Amino acid sequence: MNRNRLSLVVALVAIGAVLAGAWFLGVQPQLAQAADHSTQQTDIDATNARNRAELARLEKASEELGATKAELDVLRVSVPSTPSTAALLTQLNNAAGASGVTVTAITIGDAKAYDPVAAAPASEPSPSTTATPTAEPTPSAPAPLTDPAVTGANFVVIPVTAAVKGSYDQALAFTKAVQSGQRLFLVTGIASTSSDGGASPMDDQAWSLTGSVYVFAEPGDTAAADAPKGD
Repeated sequence: MNRNRLSLVVALVAIGAVLAGAWFLGVQPQLAQAADHSTQQTDIDATNARNRAELARLEKASEELGATKAELDVLRVSVPSTPSTAALLTQLNNAAGASGVTVTAITIGDAKAYDPVAAAPASEPSPSTTATPTAEPTPSAPAPLTDPAVTGANFVVIPVTAAVKGSYDQALAFTKAVQSGQRLFLVTGIASTSSDGGASPMDDQAWSLTGSVYVFAEPGDTAAADAPKGD
């Protein structure tokens, strides 16, 4: 190999070394940094998209805040955070006046802590093994709907009995008025207490309406758990 050719080889090796050094010392770190910046930009774009979606949700909630507060006020009247027996008595008396019955007694029982198990409907008995093959199985009662936010510590049940006098139609009207009042009143039974079993539905009779009202304490409020016993 002559001197010129050797010099050319040495020059090419030197140029290759310079290019390799430039790559590792300059270009490759820049490319790695650019890739890192691209990843960061993708994360930032995703975060911004989530923030925009949350901002839109909050803006919509803010626009509906007035309606939500109005709905909450209705629910607070339906299931207040205190027994509010005076308002309950007023509601029952107004229902009696509207339906034409005469109230003879209203009894508010002892407040009891809510028990989801006790509130569940009783299961129907299973079909007998001696039943005919064509007999359809008795359906089971549906599972009770429960909410972990509603417990005996913040939700109580107050039994109420209203004794009234009036006709059959008036008693039904009173029952409907009680169930459709502002305060939630779950009617569990209505019975005639007339001693004359043959009385006409058009005659005045004594009726007993039984049911329950409820108290739900808001966060930080112990009114439901400490609800006084009824008289």
